[in-house]
Amino acid sequence: MPGTRSSESRLAGPPVRHRLPRAVRIALALLLTCGPVPSLAASSSVKVKGYLDFRKGEFMIVDAQRIRATPATKFKGRGQTTSAADVPLGWEVEVKGKRAPDGTIEARSVVASRNGKEKFEEKVVASTNQAEQSWLKEQRVYEGDPGGKENNMGRLVTTGPEVDRARHIVERILPPYVPLSRVRVYVVENPEWNAMAMANYSIYVFNGLMADLDDDELAIVLGHEIAHATYEHSRRQAGKQMAGGIAGVAVSIGAVFTDNEIGQAAAMVGGSISIGAFGNYFSREYEDQADRVGLRYVYEAGYDVQKAPALWRRFAAKYPEGSKTANFFFGDHSLSTQRAADLEREIRNNYSNPALEPPGRPPG
Repeated sequence: MPGTRSSESRLAGPPVRHRLPRAVRIALALLLTCGPVPSLAASSSVKVKGYLDFRKGEFMIVDAQRIRATPATKFKGRGQTTSAADVPLGWEVEVKGKRAPDGTIEARSVVASRNGKEKFEEKVVASTNQAEQSWLKEQRVYEGDPGGKENNMGRLVTTGPEVDRARHIVERILPPYVPLSRVRVYVVENPEWNAMAMANYSIYVFNGLMADLDDDELAIVLGHEIAHATYEHSRRQAGKQMAGGIAGVAVSIGAVFTDNEIGQAAAMVGGSISIGAFGNYFSREYEDQADRVGLRYVYEAGYDVQKAPALWRRFAAKYPEGSKTANFFFGDHSLSTQRAADLEREIRNNYSNPALEPPGRPPG
């Protein structure tokens, strides 16, 4: 649940030094999956649903989109919110309107509501807290299974230059309604290109990724992962899985680390570390949203979003499409080349005119 800030694989490519278990490979995999982006043709009708991440002059930024409310906009809210201008950051907002030629959504209606604690949220967060505390105690990231087998991902690094670098980027790209005190940043000693932001805002970055990416590129990866946390995708997916009656077969770190009620409850809702029932990763809908929102976080922090398509093509070169690894990670999501093209379209539609809507922070 967003607060209020007072001042939050096995991958291809030899050599593979660590064999990662399936559940954690999924959770730690870089999921920069970007599905088709709606055309921004002038006057096209659109619907947007997400959180109010930023206010920028006359614009609200919801689901990474630039929203303009006018006196003609119909508004429905709660409490003392009487217009779109009164909606606090972090509230859930649903917009219907039309896309203008410059990409702005002219709102026909806006519905806003407080983001309170929802079903399964406490259980999912409790499970991720358990995983984090277990890893801190052992000073390594690992997973056990009910059969007693243990799989090690690498040493957990809590201080030092790499942690400082990752934390600096995270603090810049975090939306303003998430307090910095909620966030912990760690580095995992592993040569692969992976990162993860859990539901409790503990963030893990493989140092193999950090060694090969510059700050702009690393921000693009972390923005996507943080968007999974801010938009509560673990909790939302757990709810969908429970509704589908399949949560009883969930793969959960909470169930592996403990046999107490919290751990078992977390197993029953699935999604203890960004995974869902059957160990599947996020739905296409949530991956697409994480791409959109994560790129917005990167833009507002002053990092270079223009590098996103080339970065994904680097991933495509390192982990070729058509390989078993690529298929394992991407499933029914877009392949790397399509994702790069989608990112190019997202940049063209939303960030091609910084004069209209400058980034919230200067580069640095």
